[in-house]
Parts: sequence; structure tokens; C-alpha cells
Amino acid sequence: MLFASQGIRAEAGPVALLALAAAVLAAGTLAGPLTPPSSMRHHAPPGLMARPSLAAEAARNASGAASVILCEIAGLAWISRSEDGEAARLALAEAQDRLSALLPKGACAARWSEEHFLVFLPGLVDPMAVLELARNLTAGLATGPCFAQLATTVSTHAGIALAPTDGQTLGDLVNSAELALAEARRQGNPGYGFYSPDMAAHAQRRLALQRAVREAVSGDALRLDFQPLYAMRSGELVAFEALIRLHDPELGPIPPSEFIPLAEQCGLIADIGQWAMDEACRAAAQWPAHLVVAVNLSPAQFYCGTLVNTVRRALQRHALPAYRLEVEITEGTLMSDNELVLGQLRLLRDMGVGVALDDFGTGYSSLAYLCKFPFSKLKIDRSFAAALDHSASAKNVLRAIVKLGHGLGMTVTAEGIETRRQLSLLRDIGCDLAQGYLLGRPAPPSDLAAIILNNFAQGLARRPRPPRRRAA
Repeated sequence: MLFASQGIRAEAGPVALLALAAAVLAAGTLAGPLTPPSSMRHHAPPGLMARPSLAAEAARNASGAASVILCEIAGLAWISRSEDGEAARLALAEAQDRLSALLPKGACAARWSEEHFLVFLPGLVDPMAVLELARNLTAGLATGPCFAQLATTVSTHAGIALAPTDGQTLGDLVNSAELALAEARRQGNPGYGFYSPDMAAHAQRRLALQRAVREAVSGDALRLDFQPLYAMRSGELVAFEALIRLHDPELGPIPPSEFIPLAEQCGLIADIGQWAMDEACRAAAQWPAHLVVAVNLSPAQFYCGTLVNTVRRALQRHALPAYRLEVEITEGTLMSDNELVLGQLRLLRDMGVGVALDDFGTGYSSLAYLCKFPFSKLKIDRSFAAALDHSASAKNVLRAIVKLGHGLGMTVTAEGIETRRQLSLLRDIGCDLAQGYLLGRPAPPSDLAAIILNNFAQGLARRPRPPRRRAA
């Protein structure tokens, strides 16, 4: 009999724990009524089952074939916290009415958490039929009049799991449906879809990445590599961009695109950003006095309240002049709260720190940002350099960007240069600085002395020699 005798995993948190308690009660192994803690107690609206009742129904499913749909109505929690009790009750009742009206015969449903409803479909494992129901549920729950006549909107998503392939216990199926629901959120509103084993692997990697990021902050797994930037006309080395790296003993190298978002979500980005700023300034203090170090800033660093002090302390600790530090931000950093960001950037500029707008050309309001803040440098996104190889119009677009940057008094850098043809075209267009694998890959600090000395030697070789005097 499905669900009657098998254990339930609890890794997914309170939802799985409640499923465990409900299943144990249904199996008759607990004496007396189930009374969950008040923080986990959710009363079922009229017309829906209580969670223990749904678990008992699942335990009686003799065939073992079943499906579950975990529906989310994002917005119910906001209503319950911001409105009076009567409005919250009416909103919940309306959600229950919409859900009940859409359920097929034989299905049962329960309120599973504050914003989630679980639909149990005994005997139904036809993927197309379950998918169609999930589509109807997400559409039906999101449409119609405002909840409780409140001027608010909700978003709906659904995750689907099928027994026995996605789980043989109710808890396993709920865990699988939760992973499918998380993926559905990324699809937009409404979003719905099936569980797949890849989701479990992704969730496991995410947990491992969270562990690696937390350990890296307190250990020595983080390091900085430095990529050189050169003057287009003279070929002189002018700066290094600091690029953060994370190497975990178990996961190996982890790209910043993976661990930086996790660090932001875990509240660790301020610690990582402080370490990176301090390490970059420490390294730059050992270079020749004309070389600048560029450090990328995460959007989340502007909301920590410590960014300006972090920069000031790093400069003072390593006696690095402010003009030798440059911070880089992307256009996405400015989009959520640009006044907060621009205010801190102005303080950094007043200190003498350079400010570069990175990945220019990929955002939505580039020109508006350029008018609001006097950036010292414009870094053209690498996609434009790549486009030179196959787009006839790319050269004209780049020429216009360079002219715009120069007109606003900014230095213009071309990123992602990988071929000599790209380098030649960008030099002809008028770009000031060049950066890319053709000129130099990111290198550890131990390799920088050789890069600096080699460029110095090349500069001596390029200098015109005085004419040789003829012997008398």
C-alpha cells in the first residue's frame, strides 16, 4: 500500500516535517490527536481537508499510482500580515473556493503552508492530464476579482510529482514537488512543471555551494587573479582588474557567476567584498606607482551600509593613493535604487577613486545613467568586440559609443578582445584601453612581476633611438 509503511525525508524543512507527522498519524503509530506547534499550525478553510486527513487518504491509496500538485499563491502571506483578520479570512476563503471549483472528481486538497495548497490525485499518473490540471489551477487561481476585494495581485505557480517515479511516500512526492515549484517560479507567472532528477542534483549542488561559500569566508579558499589592461596606442600596461576566484576541495573551481549570487543571498557578500577590496589594495601597493587596480562591486554591497568605509580603510591600511583604485559597477546595479547607489559612488569619487560603468551596452537605460553620474571610464561589453567578426554594423555602433564616451570626458575600454583583427579595428575606432585573452589572461599575483617587467622591456624596445653620430 502506498505511503503506509515507508519513512518520509525531512530535509526540505517544516513542510516535510509536517508530512512526516501526518503520515505517522495515518499509519496509526501515534496515540491521540496530532497537535503541531503553533508556528506550524494552519487551519484548513471550509471545503479543504486538513493535512492529516490528506495524509490518511494517501495512505489508503491501494494502487500506489498517484500524483501531487503543490500550488503556490504568492501574495496570501502579504494579505494576512498587512490587513485585518476579516480581510485575511475572506482572501483565504476565496483562494479555497477557486481551488475547489477546479478540482476533478476524486481529487483531494489541503492547505499545506501559508501560501501553499497540496492537491492529491489518487490513480492519476497520465502526465498530460496532470499538466493540464496544473495549468488550469495556476490560471484559475490568479484570475478573477481581487482577493477579498483588496487592491492587490497574486502570482501562482505549481510543481508536479508523479508516483512512484518521483517518490514512493507522500513526503518524497512533496519534496519533489517543492523542487519543481522552485523551478516553476523561474519561469514567470503563471509557471508550472514536472519534477526531474536534474532538479535534485541542482539542489544538492546548491547546498554544497552554500557550504563552500560559508567556509571560504572564514578560510583561505578565496583568491584574486589579475587581468592586465593596456593602452591601445602605446601598448603600455596601465592597470590590472582584480577577479575573485573560489576553489573548493570537493567542488573544484567555482565560477563567480555561481558563488557571488549565493553570497548575496546568504548575506556574506559584505565580508567577501571587504576581503577582495583589502587584498586588491594590498597587491596594488607593491606595483609601480602608475598602475591602477580595478575592483568589481556587487549590487548587494551598496545595501550593506559599509561600502565607503570598507574602501577608505583598505586605502589607508596599505597606503594606496585613491587615484590608483577604480571600482566597476554594471548597469544592473543602478536599476533597483539608483539614488542610493549614485550617492555612494559620489562619495567614492570625492575621495579620488575612479568609477567605471562596466558591460556598457547591455542595460536598459545607459544614457540616463551617464547623465546622472560622471563616470570616469566606460567599459564596452565584450559582446561588441565579438560582433566585429560577423556584423558589418558593429563597427559603426562601436564608433558611436566611443564618440559618446569621449564627448562626456570618459576613458573608453574595449573588453573581450581575442583576435588581432578585433584589436586593430578597435584601435582604429579610437578606444583608449584594451583588455582580453589576446593581450593577457587573468593571472595570480605571483605572475604579475613578470608581466610588469616584460611590458617595461617592450616599452624600451619601442622607444625611438637617437641617431648614431658619425665618426669624425
